[in-house]
Amino acid sequence: MLAVRFDKFGTPSQLKIQDISKPSITSDEVLIEVHAAGINPSDVKNVAGNMENTTLPRTPGRDFAGIVVQGANELVGIEVWGTGGDIGFTRDGTHAQYITVPSAAIASKPKNLSMEEAGSIGVIYVTAYLSIIDAAQLKEEETVLVIGATGGVGSAAIQIAKWIGAKVIGTIRRESDRDLALQNGADIIINLGKESLPDAVMAATNQDGASVILDTVGGSMFEPCIQSLAHKGRLLEISSPAKERRVSFDLIDFYHREARLFGVDSRKLGVVECAAILKTLTPGFETGALFPPSSGIQEYPLAEAVTAYEQVLKGVVGKVMLAPK
Repeated sequence: MLAVRFDKFGTPSQLKIQDISKPSITSDEVLIEVHAAGINPSDVKNVAGNMENTTLPRTPGRDFAGIVVQGANELVGIEVWGTGGDIGFTRDGTHAQYITVPSAAIASKPKNLSMEEAGSIGVIYVTAYLSIIDAAQLKEEETVLVIGATGGVGSAAIQIAKWIGAKVIGTIRRESDRDLALQNGADIIINLGKESLPDAVMAATNQDGASVILDTVGGSMFEPCIQSLAHKGRLLEISSPAKERRVSFDLIDFYHREARLFGVDSRKLGVVECAAILKTLTPGFETGALFPPSSGIQEYPLAEAVTAYEQVLKGVVGKVMLAPK
């Protein structure tokens, strides 16, 4: 089979398309023919050597959608989707024609999603779920503030929050992004290019602040987020600019708010644990409450994996996906 491989860390140019043996399975595994596999920024960082615990040589890739072609009889033929913090790092990933996963990792693809859609959104929805549902325990009628309302994780978080009945405030930096943020489901939009985040949030919440804040940016946004929290509010951090790893804030203000701070790392969950989350989210997709980001998908064959990775490295708008089949 064909697979994207790397045996040393570096730029996407390190990647090679190799013809390797199709993986064999054990009694508790399945073989999946990969039809679609998204390329996430974490995949590019993995190739660059910026992710922990990756062993080489390795096939990268976390997200996938495909069909079970070998395994237990009752599983063969099922259309599946998945993601995981182990695949692509400590076991071979999805940027190949086939991948093996434990049978317990099987999650049936939502019927109304195409292979391309399902294969490119696993990481963003798992991360959003881990943040606002698992960590923050967001409740119906609470207010959640999403920093980056048009990004992948931000879009997913808005949809999940609306699905459970929360009120959503989303931030943008360009007025041209307002319509997309509204399409994602945000009730109130704050343009950070024109407004102070704490002032705008307090004005939108009758001076109460946001019960939950998902900060998808980090760095300079950290302290304004704390200043926007409600009493006993929960702040979730999932990322950080490489050059702004350290942040500062008013500790007295923080403890007077009795604020809570959570770090969320989707890589800590393997493909089995992620499958359980995707199963929980599937009814939301099949009823239309959840839907793939509308920013579009750029599709590349495996032979053009280097170009595809370079597009993600450049920060291209929309999802980039490999089509191994």
